[in-house]
Amino acid sequence: DEHVRAKACNLLGNLCRNSKFFYKHIHQHKLVPPLVQCCSDSNASVRTFAVVATGNLGFHGPELYDQLQPAVGALVERLEDTISGKMRANAAGALGNLVRNGGSLVRSVVEKGVVEALLRVSLNDESLDARRISLFSLGNIIKFELGRSAAMRPGLQFVKLLDSMARASSDNRIQRNFVRIQRILGEPPAHVPAPNLGP
Repeated sequence: DEHVRAKACNLLGNLCRNSKFFYKHIHQHKLVPPLVQCCSDSNASVRTFAVVATGNLGFHGPELYDQLQPAVGALVERLEDTISGKMRANAAGALGNLVRNGGSLVRSVVEKGVVEALLRVSLNDESLDARRISLFSLGNIIKFELGRSAAMRPGLQFVKLLDSMARASSDNRIQRNFVRIQRILGEPPAHVPAPNLGP
């Protein structure tokens, strides 16, 4: 039932809004896989609450990152969700949270085209919040070597496009988030070890 799914996702999001206290319980009861599925639900309310909950499950620590990896693709899809700008903003925030506390998911984020998707939202979305949050999440991703390489590859014009957008914007948060990106680009990137593929 879609109402039950929406309420369950909302509950998970609320439980993890302020701390990671419930992370271990969510892990023990295998609640992440069904939550990730709900990010692609046919019902808009279910998708909305699932995206928020997914972001909250990554915000306070990396403990659930491995289980949240399958959510990356669904969150990229939500960046183009026409239901609301708030949905796209929440998806952008959730993607940033998946690299907020460590780089174990950076490779997945890059391979799923998150840098390009967040750049499109930052430049073009009609929702100011979605643009602001996409910029902040891009800053999280480019702290890591893989994310920075994806952003700075020839042809993307990452800095040039964002610089033009920030100069044209009168919004303080847009400008502040772009300055943060410039500062991060001036710092050495964090290295993510290559995955262990076994013998």
